[in-house]
Amino acid sequence: SNATLNKNRAKMASNQVDVLVVGGGGREHAIAVKLRESSKVREVFCAPGNGGTNSEDKITNVAVSDSDIEGLVKFAKEKSVALVFVGPEAPLCAGLADACAVAGIPCFGPTKAAAELEASKAFSKDFFAKHNLPTAAYKTFKDDQYDAALAYVESEYAAGREVVVKASGIAAGKGVLMPENLEEAKAAIKEVMVDKAFGSAGDEVVIEQLLIGEEVSCMAFADGKIASMMLPAQDHKRANDNDQGPNTGGMGAYAPAPCLTPKLRREVEYVLQRTVDAMRSEGRTYVGVLYGGFMLTKDGPLLLEYNCRFGDPETQVLLPLLDSDLFEVALGCAEGDLKARVADVKWKDAAAATVVCAALGYPGSYPKGLAIGGLEAAGTISDVKVYHAGTKQSDGKIVTSGGRVLAITGLAPDFRAALKKAYEGVSKITFTNDKGENGLHYRTDIGRKAIERPTRIALVGSTRGSSSQATFDAIKAGTLKATIAVAVSNKADGGLLERARTQGVPAVHLPCAKGTPRAEYDAKLTEVMKDYGVDLVMLVGFMRIVSPEFCAAWQNACINVHPSLLPKHAGGMDLEVHKAVLDAGETETGCTVHIVTPEVDGGPIVVQRKVPVVSGDTPESVKAKVQAEEGPALIEAVKMFSEGQGPFQR
Repeated sequence: SNATLNKNRAKMASNQVDVLVVGGGGREHAIAVKLRESSKVREVFCAPGNGGTNSEDKITNVAVSDSDIEGLVKFAKEKSVALVFVGPEAPLCAGLADACAVAGIPCFGPTKAAAELEASKAFSKDFFAKHNLPTAAYKTFKDDQYDAALAYVESEYAAGREVVVKASGIAAGKGVLMPENLEEAKAAIKEVMVDKAFGSAGDEVVIEQLLIGEEVSCMAFADGKIASMMLPAQDHKRANDNDQGPNTGGMGAYAPAPCLTPKLRREVEYVLQRTVDAMRSEGRTYVGVLYGGFMLTKDGPLLLEYNCRFGDPETQVLLPLLDSDLFEVALGCAEGDLKARVADVKWKDAAAATVVCAALGYPGSYPKGLAIGGLEAAGTISDVKVYHAGTKQSDGKIVTSGGRVLAITGLAPDFRAALKKAYEGVSKITFTNDKGENGLHYRTDIGRKAIERPTRIALVGSTRGSSSQATFDAIKAGTLKATIAVAVSNKADGGLLERARTQGVPAVHLPCAKGTPRAEYDAKLTEVMKDYGVDLVMLVGFMRIVSPEFCAAWQNACINVHPSLLPKHAGGMDLEVHKAVLDAGETETGCTVHIVTPEVDGGPIVVQRKVPVVSGDTPESVKAKVQAEEGPALIEAVKMFSEGQGPFQR
């Protein structure tokens, strides 16, 4: 085997090499295409591949099943491939990486012992507990403990907790049942343990507490020592729009997922790294993709489960965004030293979205052999890639051969544009049977959650921030689609931080030492807000003039409320503004929400609300009337920002 290794090393030093991708789905098509981009790679072999890989330059299908371990190793040796890259979990759980190691062939994918993280949910939950990794409370039950499992769910529901029922073994991503009530929970246990809906995968069942929050797919390249996290992605498991219908392998995905703020990302990275460390300490060195499913709960990110390979369809959005050479990354991991080959894994500053085109009827029974139309039309759109999953060549034409047939990915500088590209590609595709009837199904709402997610607001102030209370109240009442992500104040006792704490909002005191340059303080302020994934900054009684650098960092995303009808009485503060209104003999005044620019009170006007000035008014009485309008004006401004209206037009 050392001879094989040395032969491969010599070959790589001199010229291009060949690689073998194991699998035949959309994920493997995406992997093969990305490997082909490497200047080091001459030919990519796919075993068995599909109709899409078959029609690509420099990619060749091989008639070896992805479950034929012996056949795969034999082929890899015959072709002296420099790397075996494994797509699906089944060959890894069956020991393909171990067989490659014996033959001296570098393999990107975990050993059978390391793949246990996915192969057994019971093993992984016990592993989480042993190494104190954050996860939901759970209990496992063996085949002969059916009555005990029923009793456990009865006690959970009696205590007001809901559960999720999981087959412990490999069930192609479908062995998770989400009951809505106790009766359904008992039916789910029967389905797994008695009816054997998932075969031997259900010989052991894991019953865990239902977690509430947003789910995010966080994958990392692992070389046995380090975990280099990829961009976070989100997929759509249910078959139909609005997350209705049965669970599937995934109907679409997008990345980067905006729900994972930089602060949460660091927490996730820490868990992924600790997992790789813990696996090594148990003698199960982890090489390959470590794919953590995390739930973002009010207690922070909690692990749902691990998979031991790339997700599908997440791969079809992650790999187009990878800037580094995938071959070098994978080989570095396989050799146990990623940094030696790729010091820093780089990602594009862009977004990707993919929509799965499925056969009508999936995930239930569906027809095969449907004629696929529009592949060329979709494939020639710029920044659109059609990845094949369930396709094959038949009489020179490409036809459907599976439930998930294609994944159409759009790549663009921002998420909305990427989504638009993907659906433009989908609009060209048709699946038809012999009678000319439609056989295509896809979801029309991929990525909607990311587009419609609540606007994340930062409150920045030095005083009580009273004008922000209306925003808190509107969010609580459900009339404003926003969330206060963080409150920041330069004064520990200003009152804004206390207001935030009582509402359960993170409160950050950021003191400003005397003589600190404005731009330097503002850079720290920006860092805090970026950490919390802030979209819009609301200045509420902030007693500092912000720097031009700050205005540039939050261009068209920072608002302030001024207590007059701008441009009148700009530059003044508090009671002096109202006194000026009275001195000028004006009959109306009000408040103005404007975009913050380097020119004080001179930015574009977003909203104005007016109040009358009557005889006998004092600066104090005018202030009270104007203040009552500031909250509603800010709410209106947030709505305009969220919808891209007025000066916020995208």
